[in-house]
Amino acid sequence: MWVKLALKLFMRELKRGELTIISAAIALAVLTVFTLSAVTDRIRLNIEQKSTEFIAADRRLDSNHAIDSAFLNEAQQRGLQTAELTYFDTMLFANDDMLLVSVKAATESYPLRGKVIIKNTLDGDTFEVSSGPKKGEVWLSESIFYSMKLQVGDEVEIGAGRFAVSHVLVREPDGALFSFTGNRRIIINQDDIAATKVIQPGSRVFYRFLFAGDETTLSDYYSWLKPQLKDNQTWEGIKDRQSPLGDNLTRSSQFLLIAGLLGIILAAVAMAVSAKRYCERQYDPVAMMKTLGGSRSTIRKMYLLHLSLICFFSISLGLLIGFGLQTLGADYLAQSMGTTLPNAGWKPWFMAIFIGAVCAVMFALKPLLDLFDIPPLRVLRRNLGDTLAIGRMHMAMSALTVFGLMWLFSGNLKVSVILYGASALVVAVLFGISRLIFGGGRRLGLSPANSWSLALATIQKRANANAVQLISFALAIKLMLLLVVLKNDMIADWQAQVPQNAPNAFLINIAKDEVAPISAYFEQHGIEASEFYPVIRGRVQALNNEKYARDVSLQEGEKKDEEAKQGVGRELNLTWAQEMPATNDLVEGEWFNNDGSAQVSVEQGMAEGLKIKLGDELTLLINNQEVSARVTSFRKVDWGSMQPNFFMILNPEALAHFPATYFTASHVSSEQNKVFNQLLMQYPTISVVDIQDRLLQAQSIINQVSLAIGFVLAIVVLCGTLVLISQVQASLAERMQEIVILRTLGARGSLIKQATLYEFLLLGLIAGLVAAIVSDVTLLIIQQQVFELPGKLHPKIWLFGPLSGGVFVALVGYSMVAKTMRQNTQGLLRALS
Repeated sequence: MWVKLALKLFMRELKRGELTIISAAIALAVLTVFTLSAVTDRIRLNIEQKSTEFIAADRRLDSNHAIDSAFLNEAQQRGLQTAELTYFDTMLFANDDMLLVSVKAATESYPLRGKVIIKNTLDGDTFEVSSGPKKGEVWLSESIFYSMKLQVGDEVEIGAGRFAVSHVLVREPDGALFSFTGNRRIIINQDDIAATKVIQPGSRVFYRFLFAGDETTLSDYYSWLKPQLKDNQTWEGIKDRQSPLGDNLTRSSQFLLIAGLLGIILAAVAMAVSAKRYCERQYDPVAMMKTLGGSRSTIRKMYLLHLSLICFFSISLGLLIGFGLQTLGADYLAQSMGTTLPNAGWKPWFMAIFIGAVCAVMFALKPLLDLFDIPPLRVLRRNLGDTLAIGRMHMAMSALTVFGLMWLFSGNLKVSVILYGASALVVAVLFGISRLIFGGGRRLGLSPANSWSLALATIQKRANANAVQLISFALAIKLMLLLVVLKNDMIADWQAQVPQNAPNAFLINIAKDEVAPISAYFEQHGIEASEFYPVIRGRVQALNNEKYARDVSLQEGEKKDEEAKQGVGRELNLTWAQEMPATNDLVEGEWFNNDGSAQVSVEQGMAEGLKIKLGDELTLLINNQEVSARVTSFRKVDWGSMQPNFFMILNPEALAHFPATYFTASHVSSEQNKVFNQLLMQYPTISVVDIQDRLLQAQSIINQVSLAIGFVLAIVVLCGTLVLISQVQASLAERMQEIVILRTLGARGSLIKQATLYEFLLLGLIAGLVAAIVSDVTLLIIQQQVFELPGKLHPKIWLFGPLSGGVFVALVGYSMVAKTMRQNTQGLLRALS
């Protein structure tokens, strides 16, 4: 019996639109969480898949001596894919000419991740292959063809072996963005090493095993492998590699995460306001049912059924729309990125359903409990029940629920605390000033027939309701301002890292006596170039005579050897200079003095990682000679600038006696290619590293992530709009009563319309001002603590916030009540009955 009555009442409320905002709020919370989780998850998986291409595998094992083949056998028995690489430098002979080249010998299974790009001829089109050269074949990089006047099909000699040149090597997935070995690279088959007879006892050879498979198998395999690793063997995954592009992708994921958190806050606010308003509209029906004999138990079952139905319907609708949005968004992003995004897992579904259900219960439960307590006497005394207040316990539980959902969604306590604290600050500030502002409405001395006077009187009359509205408006504006400004700052920072005129070619292996003529050549032909830096390889050996440890895997969350100090574990490119590079900033200490002692300046991040302090003595191993230098300063280095940068710079007194080659970075336009190639012909020993493709890739990724951020921002703006709509709809009945009274007293329609518009405009201006100030402070904290960017204030949004807030709230609010004001008095009275 009660079920039939509950369903009839439910259908009536649906037709009247009473449940629309509650349903929309729940659905929006669900679709926001699902869409952002799914899109973020798919982008993250795509980034991880693409990232593994940079090492051509999921994991790799590096060694300075031959690796036990049992390691490969064990990996294959565990179901892992494997490949074997051997690196060495040797002479290449062809056409009575010879050239020093870097050889990579690979098994045919190379690469395990990514593709090798090759060409059939120098002028042919590029294409991708997923295996290395066959036995007896060699692939040569393009510069070798020009240096030795070769063609595809020619024969070359490597040591005692003769090989047919089968393809032009364009790019390897694990090719370094920048390498001092240059671009004279060749690939041969691993089985051809013996035929060359190049590798002899004492030869300098580097060995690498590649592995690919699922994470669990890889971790289990490493557990077996770790105890058998030698000091000069390193297990590495993509997480061990750091780059500016990787940092930016991490920041973009954090931005998407923050956007999702803000969407949850906005949807929760909309839901809380809508649920309270819905229950208030049910006071009279509940009082009537109690008067007619309805029991509290029956009424409770009816409205709990309503909540269950609306929750089920809204969650289903949110999932359906969310799935469609993330599909459209992901397909659009994938098309823009020129890739296919992998499917998301089950986590977005679980998170969306759980958060939608929790929001529905937590924000509708207390208003429903109040509804059950409405006395039957309200049928005669309509004001009974109007004073029911939200209990402090419920407010505290709701606040903790919002924070808990934010933390659950993000998994990041710092980000959740910052955003939650900023929102709480808005609430606290506006609760304090709203009374002062609204309480002074009658003391402004405006004319009773003035629209501004009527607007202020209306605001003062509904001081409590307007305080809640003001807080909701300010939260929505604050969160949208925060995302818009943060998005612009991030993209501006990325674009600054890869400017249009960034260096796109590095010249290396420049002899000391070639520096001056090459520099003059650049100046003569207008080619932009950086300074020429001497380069020498060295390893960080000890700090204050205490030796550093060897590397083990950072991928597995490990540190260095248990007792030794944590070190770098690889050789660094060292340089010496009298003056600090213009692209570096001195953050602590002083630049080199002229006391004749060996001194070193260390990059800030490395200094923190190695726990180096000013005045410490750092020992470097260069070839077989140790060099000790005193740490005099720390520098901040912008690694994304594409300029020559170094972890360590020493003064000339420390390193100038070592033989070194020089290198520089240049920007070569398409019009300058001809004169640039003429330079290379004059200096055939110079190697060029062309990074134009990588620059274009970086700029492309920036544009792709910007699209994703814009898509997410649109969803959050939709959440903010829903908050405004829910707040205005909550006051529609009261506004209808006021319009009836004002019309009865003879007020003109234009006066009422203008007063309503001014009311929303004032609320929006006040909310926008507070939102702008709090947003700017929050941005400063987020940029410094989350994104590790230089924090800065944005005075422009102090003006933009109130203006945009006033216009936004005025337009949304006025459009919501415009239909009401167009109705005649008789129609309004009928709607109120």
